[in-house]
Amino acid sequence: MRALVVRLSSLGDVILTTSVLPALKNAGFEVHFLTFKPFGEVLRGQSFVDSVIEVEKEKLKSFSRLREFAGELPPFDVGFDLHDVLRTKVLRKFLPFRFYVYPKRAFLRRLMVVFKPFKSRWLYVPELYAEALKKAGIEVRNPRPYLFVDEKLKKRVSPLVPENAVVVAPGARWKTKRYPIERFGKVVELLKKRGFSPVVVGGKEEEEAGRFLESKGALSLCGKLSIMESVAAISLSLGVISNDSAVVHMARAVKKPVVAIFGPTHPAFGFAPYPDEGAPLTKNLPCSPCSLHGKTECREQKCFEIEPETVVEKFASLIKSC
Repeated sequence: MRALVVRLSSLGDVILTTSVLPALKNAGFEVHFLTFKPFGEVLRGQSFVDSVIEVEKEKLKSFSRLREFAGELPPFDVGFDLHDVLRTKVLRKFLPFRFYVYPKRAFLRRLMVVFKPFKSRWLYVPELYAEALKKAGIEVRNPRPYLFVDEKLKKRVSPLVPENAVVVAPGARWKTKRYPIERFGKVVELLKKRGFSPVVVGGKEEEEAGRFLESKGALSLCGKLSIMESVAAISLSLGVISNDSAVVHMARAVKKPVVAIFGPTHPAFGFAPYPDEGAPLTKNLPCSPCSLHGKTECREQKCFEIEPETVVEKFASLIKSC
């Protein structure tokens, strides 16, 4: 049986699908994964994925292109749509096999933004992915993201990762989701005082933040690593402190404790680590969450008035409990 799993974006969401892919593989399916470039990098070489179909976003931009792309796909017996956006809804119409769709609970998330008491009903995305498989008769117990990191890759990256490394990730897709860089600078200084070696990861867009944190005592690897090299660096660290971004899920996937800092978004949306994976930090203000994806501009940003001492203390307590 050949299964097509669809999750086009973004990187963190693709990583979270690994919480259910092993169960699909163990149920006897060939697993073929469709995603946008460059997100397929994290799935290549994983034992629970038989092939990765990577496509440029532009190729699936229009109705006609989606129909054309569907005609180019090889035959499959079943599909799992773990994205359920307009693109994937249209794509499903052109494919001649049954799809099981994950319940993304978009309406509930929007209710959380408008009616704040709904945020007491926390979601976890791995459990929602597991519900899609359950519709096909496949049980997923204790879904957790997982990525295998090749020893050769670890060996190549290890010279860049100092002893007692703590990975710090100041980036996020939207600027409004980023814990203030000055506060991250204080986090770096406090980590250094405790004997840790802060290491900054991120893409080229985080290079400026990386340079600032280097001035505070960190080592910046921003713009120097591929996606999987970043995952390998995290796997060699003691743990991670990150904004609400893909780096949180990288840490979870290699079983490193992570402190996830939430500002305009909220842990209830489904992207917080489980208690056995780490800890979310949020001010949980009456106005929170104010945005579904963190795009909302806010002059005050009181949601980020989380003291660096609190961040570092939370991380230290996670390390002690590991």
